[in-house]
Amino acid sequence: MSNSKLNLDRSDFLSLAALLLSIMALFVSIYEARILKQQQEIMLTQEKTSVWPYLDGQLSYEYSDKIRIRYTLENKGIGPSKIRRMSLMFNEKQIDNYIELVDSLNRYFPDTTNLGISYMPAKGDVISADEKIETLFIESKRFPGDLETIRDLQLHFDVCYCSVYDDCWRVRNEDGGALEVCE
Repeated sequence: MSNSKLNLDRSDFLSLAALLLSIMALFVSIYEARILKQQQEIMLTQEKTSVWPYLDGQLSYEYSDKIRIRYTLENKGIGPSKIRRMSLMFNEKQIDNYIELVDSLNRYFPDTTNLGISYMPAKGDVISADEKIETLFIESKRFPGDLETIRDLQLHFDVCYCSVYDDCWRVRNEDGGALEVCE
């Protein structure tokens, strides 16, 4: 038997070194592509948060010489918010327009109270950062039993609003303003 010896010359070593360098370059480029993708996701997140709205809905009651009930929406975020949907439930009944609200409220307030009502659903409105709009205003003279009547009124607002990137959230007055995603 003959001993076969591997004959390697300098060009074989150079070829092997070039192959190893090519494989290493392939792994480096895969790693760089992964880093670039992560950076792009971070930049997109930063871009979205630079115009992130935060809508706060406040239902307030005022008792002085008159009774005043207000619902205001305030954008406490740093970008505009577009109202996609807004609904009002009055004593577990969906209110779709001003006439329905007036009819529902007239059942609770005496005719002598000179009831003043302003209701403006904000659907489709855009609220700028630090802007506040009033969507509901009810004013009435004081009358006997008015505090019990007001306590019996159940007003619930459900507002779905979106950022300029169409990320959408919901604010409801009965859950203390907890944010949840809406469609």
